[in-house]
Amino acid sequence: MNLKSAKTEAVIQKLWHPTAVRKLARELADVAAAALTVNDRPLRRPSADQLAAQIVQRGRETPDLVSLVRAISEASLALSHPRYGAQQVAAPIPAAALVESVVAAMNQSLAVWEMSPIATAIDRDLMTRFKKLFGYPRAAEGSLVPGGAFANLTALLAARDALVPYASKNGQARIAIIVGAQAHYSIARAAAILGLGRDAVFKVPLDAEFCTDVEQVTHSCAAARKSGFRKFILVGSSGSTPTGSFDNLVALAEIARKHRAWFHVDAAHGAGLAFSRRFHGRLKGLNRVDSMIFDPHKMMFMPLAAGGVLVRDGAHLLGPLQEQAPYLFGSKRRWPDLGQLTIACSQRFDALKTWLVWRVYGGELWDHLTTHVCDVAQAAFQYCSESEILEPVHQPHSNIFCFQLRHKDDRDSDRHCSAIKEQLNESGFAYISSTVLDGRRVLRIVVMNPRMTADDICDVLRRVEKIACK
Repeated sequence: MNLKSAKTEAVIQKLWHPTAVRKLARELADVAAAALTVNDRPLRRPSADQLAAQIVQRGRETPDLVSLVRAISEASLALSHPRYGAQQVAAPIPAAALVESVVAAMNQSLAVWEMSPIATAIDRDLMTRFKKLFGYPRAAEGSLVPGGAFANLTALLAARDALVPYASKNGQARIAIIVGAQAHYSIARAAAILGLGRDAVFKVPLDAEFCTDVEQVTHSCAAARKSGFRKFILVGSSGSTPTGSFDNLVALAEIARKHRAWFHVDAAHGAGLAFSRRFHGRLKGLNRVDSMIFDPHKMMFMPLAAGGVLVRDGAHLLGPLQEQAPYLFGSKRRWPDLGQLTIACSQRFDALKTWLVWRVYGGELWDHLTTHVCDVAQAAFQYCSESEILEPVHQPHSNIFCFQLRHKDDRDSDRHCSAIKEQLNESGFAYISSTVLDGRRVLRIVVMNPRMTADDICDVLRRVEKIACK
């Protein structure tokens, strides 16, 4: 008995006919390839807001899917351009980006093994690789998540229930979170979501290199004790967001031990340096922490989204995430139901892109790429050190570099800095960002495209100088 009408059959044939699908796949792949290899167009089209409105209106009028996608791509910010250096969003490795259409087509749901038998195996192999890379024991457990904010939330959930075992049941836990002043905002947000409260977050001042000042951590713990806290989570940063600075994890681990604190490290940005023979020392002590997060969509140059979390004692992750759902969980197989390891239920097969690049190209690929982007940031530091117009704010620990005008008028420096950034970005020649350090707005470059060279970064800085002198 055929329940489909002739019109329904026609719609299905139009969407799923093999010839039509293959043609569409080739045309969309061409659009993707152009976006991945761009180097001769403005990074951002002029009057981007007006252009966006035109694209939206065009979407209401045209039935041509490919031309509409092409127009959207050409109007988008060109992250793969060699002079892009604004935020911690990577110019993705082409193979990792292009395989995403295959991930979407397979549409595996990793919540349960029965829905993703091979995908689950690949996901678990990838997490085993990460445990070895970061020096974690076999008993550690973790999962992929959409990004660092989800990862921090997951790690702090594990920490909360490890320090207060009945917290998930009764919703009561009084724990202080001790963090450096540059800690990612998702830490305070996680504290609010978990019921710990934003007032439980105590910030530690920074040292001269914009790292968590080890000498001040004990004072922050004392302030927390004075406020009535007796249990602590100490959070370190391995690649802070504003400056890319790496905390002294060895010293922080010792402080955590003395205070019987859970030691968590946000390595969302900098964990990729574990592959770098030259810079992996920045992560010394990472193997001693109770939990950590990492984002392959940052220094491993994966497309969004690709985050991860690891907990040294896997039982602390499993405990608060175990749920009774007999329509999903309970199969007795070699591989676990990943819905019991992560906050998400609809778990996408995000492991494939990272696993595939690692398996095919090897970890040496990331040695070359991570080391190179750090060297380019160092070239920017060297240029500003010798410039008569610009000066460095810090020497980069990684691929993030902040700088400012050498001869600045304190009254107007913030306004001037913002104006320079906006004029440069609007020009389409290059793309940078800014932040506030020590109460002053400064310019900021994040080298997230391995195709960027020292010449490219110097061209960007020369254009900044030119704008500044107008």
